[in-house]
Amino acid sequence: MKEHAFNCPYCYNAVSTWIETHKIKQQFIEDCIECCNPLEMIIDCNYNTIHRVMINPIAQ
Repeated sequence: MKEHAFNCPYCYNAVSTWIETHKIKQQFIEDCIECCNPLEMIIDCNYNTIHRVMINPIAQ
């Protein structure tokens, strides 16, 4: 697992999440730890390396 830092698209605070790098393609929803708004996370990994992380706000 590796930690990935990003800015929340709702509150713009710097937050981080842990990514399981042994899974090649991942898609899940996680709440921002600062503002609690839902975020869609789309992640591509290969050989225990994070290649792409897309973080999208989910309209409420």
